[in-house]
Amino acid sequence: MTVAIAAILQESNTFSPVTTRYQDFSPVFGEAALERHRGKATEMGGFIDALTAARMPIAPVCAAWAITAGRMIREDFDRLARGFERQLARVRKPDALLLALHGAQTAEGVDDVAGALLASARRVLGGAVPIVVTLDLHANVTRAMATQATALVGYHTYPHIDLYETGVKAARLLLQTLAGRASPVMAFRKLPMIVPAENMQTTSGPMHRLIQRGKALERNGQALAVSVFGVQPWLDIQEMGCSVVVVAGRGSSRVKSVAGALARQFWDARREFGVRLSPPERAIREALRASGGPVILSESSDSTGSGSPGDSTGLLKALLAARLHEPVAFFMVDPEAVAEAVRAGIGATVTMRLGGKLDPARSRPVRVTARVRLLSDGRWTPRARGYNTGIETSMGRAAVFDIGCIRMLVAERSTMTVDPEL
Repeated sequence: MTVAIAAILQESNTFSPVTTRYQDFSPVFGEAALERHRGKATEMGGFIDALTAARMPIAPVCAAWAITAGRMIREDFDRLARGFERQLARVRKPDALLLALHGAQTAEGVDDVAGALLASARRVLGGAVPIVVTLDLHANVTRAMATQATALVGYHTYPHIDLYETGVKAARLLLQTLAGRASPVMAFRKLPMIVPAENMQTTSGPMHRLIQRGKALERNGQALAVSVFGVQPWLDIQEMGCSVVVVAGRGSSRVKSVAGALARQFWDARREFGVRLSPPERAIREALRASGGPVILSESSDSTGSGSPGDSTGLLKALLAARLHEPVAFFMVDPEAVAEAVRAGIGATVTMRLGGKLDPARSRPVRVTARVRLLSDGRWTPRARGYNTGIETSMGRAAVFDIGCIRMLVAERSTMTVDPEL
């Protein structure tokens, strides 16, 4: 027996003016995909460890990841999908496929990239070969995904720190299937509902309760995998909404009722997801009154991890107006500012228009005078649990500016900003 493994992950934000290109994924194929994820705390790293422990031969197909952004350019998506399909076809009759997807990726003319990739896999493998898929908690699960996959297994955490564990869980479910110890039956319930991402954390609140209920169903043997998908809310597409997926083993006649009951609990909790957001000026005042620190001000409308361009000047303007004496760390995407820093050199003082260029309909540049503190090639390796832990990533060239007490990291490209290594 042989199990093929692959990972193609991106979350889309269809409201973002920044499109996604092929090179944003840094895709690798064959053995290079295996080496990228071996020993890493990723879904594919979990696949590799679980299959290796079971002495199951592995056929690596591809590995590709891109940060959240706007729709992928169609010709670039077609190129990536063709590469995946061709490499999968080169694997000689695999007995199964483990596939890591996000579940909320789009391309030009394609609202459901995950469904399209699963259709590609089915063209190569046929309908009988098991395909087990891992998904982000913010996946937008569709009928195409639910009908073409043998099982869908989602993260249980937000912030997402269980990527590796989800990969191991999916691989073990697949191994049980191949050994004849499980015959997965999957129930999918879609809800006509979108809830704010800011209150979707799994450490407390309504999503915490739903996830704990799912874990209890797994522990007591009513399900092999229970996933609650809060969906990426910044999508303007067909078949959009939260969902619940329950995967049960052989002979489970209650899987539909279990999924239905959990979906009802999700629906009944919908109003609990509401969140009160503070204007920047009020948030800064509250931060100054806080004892201890550091204090995080989250500008959720410009979150690079959710697909915003990362060049909003709204919070920056408020920080400058507050004339703070406390140290502030700030991230922004502005290729022009980086180029100006490179021309001026470390130690130089520059006056420039900062931010507000990628999405001018919603933000305007701010004129600042800043000292160039540091220049970097922008390559770094995430160390905290989360996306791409242990895998080098790039935000393009980068510069650190001192603007009074504000220390500002400005990069050519968007990046995840939740890792202390940044």
